[in-house]
Amino acid sequence: MDSPYLAASTSPECPWNALEMHHLTLLGGFLITFGIIGAAANGMLCAGCLLGIGIPGSRIDQGHRLLLLNLSVASLGALLLAGFPFTGPSSIHGRWIFGNACCQLFGSLRQMFGFAQVSAIFLLAFERYWLFYVITKEQSRMMTIKGLAWAIVSCWMLSIAWAIPPLIHWGRYACDSTRTTCELDWHMTNSSQVTYNLAYLIFGFLIPTGLIFFCLWRAYKVIKLLSIDTGDFGVDSQGQYFITKVVAFLALGIYLAWLPRGITVFWTMVIGNEDGKSLPTALKIISPIFIEASTTIPLIVYFTLGRDLRRTILGMFKRNTKQKHGMIRLQMK
Repeated sequence: MDSPYLAASTSPECPWNALEMHHLTLLGGFLITFGIIGAAANGMLCAGCLLGIGIPGSRIDQGHRLLLLNLSVASLGALLLAGFPFTGPSSIHGRWIFGNACCQLFGSLRQMFGFAQVSAIFLLAFERYWLFYVITKEQSRMMTIKGLAWAIVSCWMLSIAWAIPPLIHWGRYACDSTRTTCELDWHMTNSSQVTYNLAYLIFGFLIPTGLIFFCLWRAYKVIKLLSIDTGDFGVDSQGQYFITKVVAFLALGIYLAWLPRGITVFWTMVIGNEDGKSLPTALKIISPIFIEASTTIPLIVYFTLGRDLRRTILGMFKRNTKQKHGMIRLQMK
């Protein structure tokens, strides 16, 4: 009976009950599988984005590609540096196996890349909003590549800033509900955790999320107002409409995949430390799997709606060396 706790003596302190070993083995298998698929998917997106940079074409498309590359890099970081290479083996082994010091580093990387993903989605949505805002305001300026690059750097600096406080005892990194992963401890056990958790929840997640869907909603309103979604506009306007549509589906899909994680966080914060052990086993298992699987959504959406990208990927599997070099454009089926 005591073996799980004795085995975890060199690992971070955990208030959670240990899961059954067959559950953890299943979890580890899924994490490794989705992690490999997600890494391959984001690697493809990174390659597709990089192949188009510097080639003459629409500056708008170049900006969108840069932002998509940013999201792919954030997802790759979350997968490779704060994901399945550590969580998969730990799950199969039955506990976090890399020690407390590595737990703190892993938790900070997980926090950093998590906020980087949220901010990357925000930049994609804001770029769409600003594009259609410019269409309706003749004197407004388009977002430049340099401006977008500065925005990306700023978001990464914010990501680092959010990851540091728990390392200096404002907030805390600890094991998650499966006892196999280290992340932000959402238990509200002291003033340090309460203030940091609430600050991050509000300013690091809820406000960016609200802005993401506000920007996409406003872009959609302009599209409907100007009837850009009809055939009355040129090919370029139609292309921007489809890119906006893809960004909307991308954001919605990722947030739906994050929903089990959100329920887990809410449950932990509201019920508290003492009763937190009653978290359903199914939710403990599904939450990390869906987080890992969410990294495949950008490629799935682009593969579904982007005709040129779909042809390129299918050509790769068919060992077809004939590729069109140029912009990744979303075209009507």
